[in-house]
Amino acid sequence: MDAERPIWPASIDAAPASPGATPLGIVRRVNATKDRGLRVLVSAGTVGGPGGAQRAVASILRALPEDSVDVVARRQISGGQMSGARRVWDSRHWRWIGSKSASGVNGAVARIVNPARAQLFPEYDVHVRLYQGVNVNRAVRAKVRLLVPSGNQVTADDAHGYDFVALQAPDNVGLVDAGPRLTLLPPPLYPLSDRADQPGTPVPSEFCLTAFNPYGAIKGVDDLERALEGASLPIVWCHTNRGIDTHVPPALREHPMLVHVPDPTPAELRWLYERCAAYLCFSKSEGFGWSIADGLRHAPVVVSRDIGILTHPEARSLSGVVRTETWDLDWSVMPTARGNLPDRDLSFQAPETFRRNLMALVESAP
Repeated sequence: MDAERPIWPASIDAAPASPGATPLGIVRRVNATKDRGLRVLVSAGTVGGPGGAQRAVASILRALPEDSVDVVARRQISGGQMSGARRVWDSRHWRWIGSKSASGVNGAVARIVNPARAQLFPEYDVHVRLYQGVNVNRAVRAKVRLLVPSGNQVTADDAHGYDFVALQAPDNVGLVDAGPRLTLLPPPLYPLSDRADQPGTPVPSEFCLTAFNPYGAIKGVDDLERALEGASLPIVWCHTNRGIDTHVPPALREHPMLVHVPDPTPAELRWLYERCAAYLCFSKSEGFGWSIADGLRHAPVVVSRDIGILTHPEARSLSGVVRTETWDLDWSVMPTARGNLPDRDLSFQAPETFRRNLMALVESAP
């Protein structure tokens, strides 16, 4: 992480010095956002489904129930948590199609059509584009434009036209090339589910838990193999059926210390988190780390590299967290707190904190 790069603001939760000042001391404009709520456009790749990027969209919508929120996406699928959007646009709608074009005939058409598109609709207070989202930046008017890396490398060209690259966690600084302005915008965190349901797949009475799809080396399958060599408890591994069929090494498909639970529901995942001895995250890097966050909310112990949500200053003092870079663990000294969830203060990820941070960005806009 580049500790020298400034992140706006230094403390977004700091109390303003006066009734008319933002955390940076910038005089607030008199506007109607507090009275009418925020107008927000979220640009996503996919709406619905269980993935981290899809969950980020769902959590943003859930955190802004009184605000006017539009979503533009390439596709919408069933599953996951999706509610609260006033309107979900298909990216192929005339309102958006071709808006990214910058060269050739399509670029010439876009340069004429995009300003007209932008004027046809009210100005948004915030345009939030997740990295995988459709690039519609040229076709909207917005007071503040944010690009969320979502764990991806962001170049200066990627960030062109955005006011800030919005980091989900402090270590995301390493994902962004020099140049773009940065702000810290932790996504709102909710419980996995309002209930906990026992999964249909039988699991041992005592176990550790991990949940990820092994679509690349960055997810840490090699560390899972290493952990299995010395594990004192079986490991329950949640993943999609598609993940097991295409990416899991043959040696792990029938490993005696590994129990596969394919396609668990959020309620089943919560049941497993609450009953595991420890949640194990093998990822080498995360944008936010939703599975780690779920572990902090629902599991007695979380074992992970120091990545994503764990790099927030507020996470340094959380109990029941074991940080490791090598996964050469001494399992005999692993903290044990089965059935006893530590009292962890996760208010820095609270929905009201997210909205307050978003409002501070809007009120600082020129």
